[in-house]
Amino acid sequence: MNDPNLHLFVDDHEIQHYTNLLRVLNKPKKHPEPVVTVDQKWEGCRTQAWGSVIQEPDGLLRMWYFSFPSRGPDTQDCGGYCYAESRDGIHWDKPPLGVAEWRGSRENNIWYPMSPDGKNWCDEYLARKGLGLPAHDEEGNVIGVINNLDGFNVVRDDEDPDPRRRYKLIANMQDHRMWAGYYPDRYPDATEADIEQAQGIFGQYLDTSPDGIHWTRKPRRILKARFGDYMLVTRDERNQRWWLNERTVTLAGRNAALRTSTDLIHWSDPPELVFESTPEMGYGKIFQWHGGFTPFNYGNLNLGLLEKWSNVGMGDTCELVCQREGGTWQRVAPGAPYLDVGADGDFDRTLIYPTHNEPLRIGDTLYIFYTGAGSLNHDNHGPIPMSMGVATIGLDRFAGFAHTREDPGLLLTKPIRIEHGRLEVNVESHFSSFADSLRVAVRDTMGDDIPGYTLEDSVIAYGANGIRKPVTWKDRPGLEAFKGKTVHLLFEVRGAILYSYRLYDG
Repeated sequence: MNDPNLHLFVDDHEIQHYTNLLRVLNKPKKHPEPVVTVDQKWEGCRTQAWGSVIQEPDGLLRMWYFSFPSRGPDTQDCGGYCYAESRDGIHWDKPPLGVAEWRGSRENNIWYPMSPDGKNWCDEYLARKGLGLPAHDEEGNVIGVINNLDGFNVVRDDEDPDPRRRYKLIANMQDHRMWAGYYPDRYPDATEADIEQAQGIFGQYLDTSPDGIHWTRKPRRILKARFGDYMLVTRDERNQRWWLNERTVTLAGRNAALRTSTDLIHWSDPPELVFESTPEMGYGKIFQWHGGFTPFNYGNLNLGLLEKWSNVGMGDTCELVCQREGGTWQRVAPGAPYLDVGADGDFDRTLIYPTHNEPLRIGDTLYIFYTGAGSLNHDNHGPIPMSMGVATIGLDRFAGFAHTREDPGLLLTKPIRIEHGRLEVNVESHFSSFADSLRVAVRDTMGDDIPGYTLEDSVIAYGANGIRKPVTWKDRPGLEAFKGKTVHLLFEVRGAILYSYRLYDG
């Protein structure tokens, strides 16, 4: 959603001054029930979106998600990496893919089985039997066994000229026996040599597919992992490159860092530490950054969802963050969750982390898909239940300026050069009538009113939701007279929230 002409009011970068206004977060509205849950035997005990959702050119939504294996003597062939699709973001189908065999049938939605014969893919079973997918190093040599993916991403790469590589899988891949020291009951036969060999496999790998379903199954390592098993990849369209988010090693625990790449193979090194521990976090004792940090282009800046890993209470939430090109990443409202956990008994009571992709647009609504984790109770003594949910907001409405008192709120932009002749605004009225909630004036570089473009001349084509509504000035259709010139825009707000403005040619 890179648009250099769309200006969001999530920070003060383009504002000269404002009065009687307060910046507020516009928290997404969560769908009351999960949209993807465990309803197939091969999905194990829970599902979670440590994966991606892609919106295809025809509008189809496609989700690649993780299903946890159940634990028990009869469930060694449960769990895996599954696929679903939807047209509306609420109702999801799990089509039979015919890729993996499960208990004698290929009528399932598993897209990336781990064992060579496709019959078993529970990590303990594979590790103990020595089964799994061959791991290849940077030169393409087989170096061991992969039997576990974490923080995986499926991206559509339209820059690759070879249609056989249209889809890319980038994941932290492992021989799960590397964790034998933490799970001795699961790997009682793992030797020190097994653990050392497994640790040598650990890293970020790349696989390719023409359709996102059928993969070469020859993953090749692109990075050796330094710390942590969680990562994600998103597209930076503005700079024609990719971001890779990973954790870095510090004394205060988990932190968020970024690498960049133009080809998904060669990545900047070392990673840039973006968010680290602060005194408010007790330097990692109260909470840490989970390492999950989902950056994406939006308008003329970058936004992101920063995952907070709480060490106290049930607060694994996300904050909204932003960055101006070339600047540092900033927390929009430090300490205030943007994606927040649910109430007692909700399916997202303890955790709410987004999928590894930008919000997706359907009409004038943005959809944010996420993993929701519930809490244990007297009837549930197994793994914490997880499923996928969705939250929605109006287009461009991440944060805005709200009117705070009887006198109108005023916001004056810094000087901007007008390259397009039309202006539209995004405003939500809550106290005033819609027709009285906003007026816009144009001022010269000295800050003086320009005749014909005053607040009194302002006319806004209001509609039902106030999203991207055109602004004119009585007999003047727009800003055509100011093309190539530098001016200020003055916004007057009454009983409303002003989210953004956009310049365009009508």
